[in-house]
Amino acid sequence: MVAYYLGMRNIVIVGMFLFAVVFAAGCMIPAATPDPLVGTWSADDPEQFNSTSFIYDFHADGTGNAFETYEDPEEITDVYNLTWKSTGNGTYEAVTQSQLIFSADGKVFTILGDGSGTRFIGDGFIGVWTMDTPDESDGVLYEGKFTFYENKSGSFSWYYQNNATLESSYPLVWSVENGVYYYSYPDDLFTLTLGADGVLTEKWGNSFYTYTRV
Repeated sequence: MVAYYLGMRNIVIVGMFLFAVVFAAGCMIPAATPDPLVGTWSADDPEQFNSTSFIYDFHADGTGNAFETYEDPEEITDVYNLTWKSTGNGTYEAVTQSQLIFSADGKVFTILGDGSGTRFIGDGFIGVWTMDTPDESDGVLYEGKFTFYENKSGSFSWYYQNNATLESSYPLVWSVENGVYYYSYPDDLFTLTLGADGVLTEKWGNSFYTYTRV
């Protein structure tokens, strides 16, 4: 079964803030001279993650966006929010976060930037939200569920639909800003290094990707 729902690199077939407090404390304060990372960076080889284009846009306030374009089969661009901070000596940490879009009655949400339009059904933010349509992989049906707790933690879990047993579960953290809800997976943390040659290198797990300023 594929991993958690709506990560980067299209790692979920149906398809961001380490912990919010840490990044809120670590985000940069805009200064007269922006950090060298600020700006737009384009992946040198987007085909590494099965995309036709992958772009980072880092803002001076420690936030940013990622834009991933791919064919599925029509051209689709997914947009991810992110936060970042400098860790010194040309190195940085960043993590993606996802925004929830609620229906008028608050009983359905979708995920901003998720090209699938998958809906999750619940009643009150704290609690369990269930994917309205099971996901099929290799002939097996899976039911996806988000669980949000009052302490701003939670999880996304896959269950086998035929017997409701747990297949896998992934911890997450959530936050709310000005009435807008976000969640992220701590495991989505990635590191960046800006070299003297002006090339930005990203380390994601055991993989490396390079970017050129646009």
